[in-house]
Amino acid sequence: MTVYRKVIYDMGVVIHVKKYKRGNYGAPGKKREKKEKMTPEDVRKQNERNRWRRLQRLILMNFHEGDWHLILKYRPGERPETYEEAKAHRKKFLDRMREAYKRAGILFKWIAVTERGKRGQVLHHHLVIQDIRRDGIDTVKLVKKLWTYGSAFFSTLYEEGEYEKLAEYIVKAETKEECGWCTYSRSRNLEEPVKKVEDVPRKRWRNPPVAPKGWYVVKDSVYNGENPVTGYPYQHYTLKKLINTRNGKKEGGSG
Repeated sequence: MTVYRKVIYDMGVVIHVKKYKRGNYGAPGKKREKKEKMTPEDVRKQNERNRWRRLQRLILMNFHEGDWHLILKYRPGERPETYEEAKAHRKKFLDRMREAYKRAGILFKWIAVTERGKRGQVLHHHLVIQDIRRDGIDTVKLVKKLWTYGSAFFSTLYEEGEYEKLAEYIVKAETKEECGWCTYSRSRNLEEPVKKVEDVPRKRWRNPPVAPKGWYVVKDSVYNGENPVTGYPYQHYTLKKLINTRNGKKEGGSG
């Protein structure tokens, strides 16, 4: 029986699904066309997509609607000249935030990347952090107090699409020229999504995919492609839990 591999990443109210045909499960008697090897550019793009999806899952697993996309900027007279100097500023800020949270008995979760502005001159920082307002912690007030080099700009995360766009932006920022060490950083306490792998009969490969009961397929999340090496198809899409289901529980299903 021809089957395909289905990989599921469960982040609670959001699920990422990856489906692909395995190389050792080709249809009997059908000769697969010989494919060219991946070029360095193919490898680079694939690696960037993989980093983007991993970061999406981290954000979805650890941050929620109402949390913050934070941008830390510098006053004109205090702008660093090098990434190393900017990195030291960022570390000092994050250490002070962590200590304040620790005193309140709260874990400080964060993702951060440093980049230059569009004109390639001014360095600044992008962060994803939780919005905490309890046990003596007010995230907004604390950030404004502890970021002493300039201004802090806050924009709230929205569940539909915002996480994906932000993850893509951060990954693109980290691959810009001159960055060197400038990959995104993250706190060690971030939770990883639950991963499930199963082999499914080929006849259940649906295009477009069908959401199980209590879920829906996120608009524009479906991506169909072909592995440039094996020539076999693959598919990615996102499922989101309906808010007002009858019993409030996740439903299983195919896709």
